[in-house]
Amino acid sequence: MYMKNIKTILCGGLVAMLVSCSSQMTTTNYYFDSVNGDDANNGTSVGTPFKSLAKLQSLTLKGGDSILLKSGAVFTEKLLLSCCGEENNPVVLGKYGGLEKPHIKGNGADTAAVHILNSENLVIRDLEISNKGDVPKAGLLGLWVELDKFGESHNMVIDDLYVHDVYGSTVIEKGGGIGICIQNGRDNDSILNRFVGMTIENCYLKDCQRDGIKFRGYWIRKQWNPNLGVVVRKNVLDGVPGDGIVLAGCDGGLIEYNVMKNCPKTLPESEACDGIWPWCSDNTLVQFNVVSDHKSIIDGYAYDSDWGCRNSVFQYNLSYNNDGGFMLVIGTDGWPEAWCVNGNIETKVRYNVSINDGLRNYLTNASHKDAYFSPAMHFTGYTQNTLVENNLFYLFPKPEPQIDRTLFHFTKHDSSYGKGDVFKNNYIYAPEVTVAVKEEKAVGNQYFGNVYIGSLKTPATGFTKQEGTFNKSLWYNAEDKNWDILLDFLKDKTVPVNGKELKVLDIIGAN
Repeated sequence: MYMKNIKTILCGGLVAMLVSCSSQMTTTNYYFDSVNGDDANNGTSVGTPFKSLAKLQSLTLKGGDSILLKSGAVFTEKLLLSCCGEENNPVVLGKYGGLEKPHIKGNGADTAAVHILNSENLVIRDLEISNKGDVPKAGLLGLWVELDKFGESHNMVIDDLYVHDVYGSTVIEKGGGIGICIQNGRDNDSILNRFVGMTIENCYLKDCQRDGIKFRGYWIRKQWNPNLGVVVRKNVLDGVPGDGIVLAGCDGGLIEYNVMKNCPKTLPESEACDGIWPWCSDNTLVQFNVVSDHKSIIDGYAYDSDWGCRNSVFQYNLSYNNDGGFMLVIGTDGWPEAWCVNGNIETKVRYNVSINDGLRNYLTNASHKDAYFSPAMHFTGYTQNTLVENNLFYLFPKPEPQIDRTLFHFTKHDSSYGKGDVFKNNYIYAPEVTVAVKEEKAVGNQYFGNVYIGSLKTPATGFTKQEGTFNKSLWYNAEDKNWDILLDFLKDKTVPVNGKELKVLDIIGAN
């Protein structure tokens, strides 16, 4: 009852300096034009638009209302909005008057160029957002969707945004920077918040520093109030050097049809980051994504099933030319049960394609100091019952002799190694000497039905050498429709090799 009352107050118009909400039946469009508008206008027609985004604070919004910014206009002030639409009748924040997106252009002075606070039943679409000052600023954000003492927020949609030049810190411990930040709470909140129904789709993120799309939520299990119904799909992240898409504190999240590419090597050596990954989340499905050219000095994997996660599934994904490798699976131990799930439990990795991953050609000071370390898959810490099956690993010859060529490598994290992980029916092309498995002190792993062409140093059992070429006859099973799903996804995909774009289906011998 208390949480409901708080939410009613926040959505009822009693929060100072924020847009209030009501349940009237009529709807209104409010227009904003930074060049030809006038704050003395009523703002309710194309001919009488407001000029300043500050006018949002004096409006009372209701379900069905729209906030429309002039196509091509540039707004150099922060957009702050708090509103509650209705189920199936949301408030819409968007554009009018042309195809070009209106630009909310921050200069690094405000934490976020667009800040959506304590809102629900809201659609945000067709906007250009940037936030860049003269120097990198810790904690800088492009779009910030935040809940604070609100409870449950329902039905948020973020669609077709262009978010670029968010000039945050390169160091996460100093605040970092994020293109799109979704935050449902902080540790020890007196009222727990969460998003129920959050979709981020069709967005293009360019040159955002440090990270792309990131959820910040309750990772501590005693306070865990997971976001539900989270979907992140059909987004492109271009030139993001750090973490691409991260779901934290979610249950049943879906990450699909995203592309992350051209990740520059601009972060300091202290920063470990990967492409797409859940953290302290359950039942995450990651599918039909492409991650390439991740050049983080530490990690730099396309995909990651991170610690505190249960039942993550990675399927039908493509990765190529990543310095770190195809995937990291990491677990931790020694935490009190009320704080964190110990280990990484039952991650499934299936029907993925890794091409030419693991290209790190230098030693690092932070970890693995005595080896050039970039296995195709890295298992570190307490990983439990991971299943790796029916994946294709295609390794090109090393461009430099010192580069690591290891398929599966287990290392210690905290005080633990992996236990009971299963590797079956994977297909490997290794044209030069490659180590299949480095277990170190991992125990109870199982290997069977894995097939390779080339030169693979293998355990006593579980890997079988085949002669000939790497093609469909080796790995395809017509009775297993998962292969057809994968091939359909790959049919238009190409990979740059020695200056030429090669079709993925040609590389893996599917044509």
